[in-house]
Amino acid sequence: LLAADERPTVVVTDSVFSMDGDVAPVDDVARLCRSQGAFLVVDEAHAMLGPAPDLGGVAHVRVGTLSKALGSVGGFVTGPRPFVDLVRNRARPSIFSTAVPPSAAAAALAALDVACSDEGAQLKARLASLVARVRPGHPSPIIPVILGDEEAALAASDALLADGLLVPAIRPPTVAPGTSRLRVTLSAAHTDDQVDSLVEALSSLASRAP
Repeated sequence: LLAADERPTVVVTDSVFSMDGDVAPVDDVARLCRSQGAFLVVDEAHAMLGPAPDLGGVAHVRVGTLSKALGSVGGFVTGPRPFVDLVRNRARPSIFSTAVPPSAAAAALAALDVACSDEGAQLKARLASLVARVRPGHPSPIIPVILGDEEAALAASDALLADGLLVPAIRPPTVAPGTSRLRVTLSAAHTDDQVDSLVEALSSLASRAP
């Protein structure tokens, strides 16, 4: 499409997709944008464990959230000053929103300090090890358990909650019909016992599946 269209083009992608926890080939997308002169927007709201793409030489902005892993509220846009100024002056969700409270900004900055420290590196390593215990080789803390049927997903979520495990059921229109699922979201704060209980409960659900 980029090669066939000479108009200015914007390519938008998540780096980690929120419902499957899969990772976009951002380096490949960036190379394509670079070769075709396209502008790239990367949403990194779920990229706690990466990827860390090389966006050198491509016009781009990166957007993300101060909630989720950082535990505050609000979000951010980073990029060259002209693009950030354009968002500040033309983006209606920005213009018509209120400012981030000073307490939330301070909390986000403190969380960033932790994330960029040795302690943060240890927490990320801990998180990656928990992901590997639940689904070896999976690239992110978002782990889907596809059940297909909406009622099956709801029943499984209720059964897990009865065992003290909060795993929400995700249904259409959030996901496509026929792909209802449990959405496991791991944290470095989860204990080994909690993750063991989760793995055992998910195995039990799988053994009871028709």
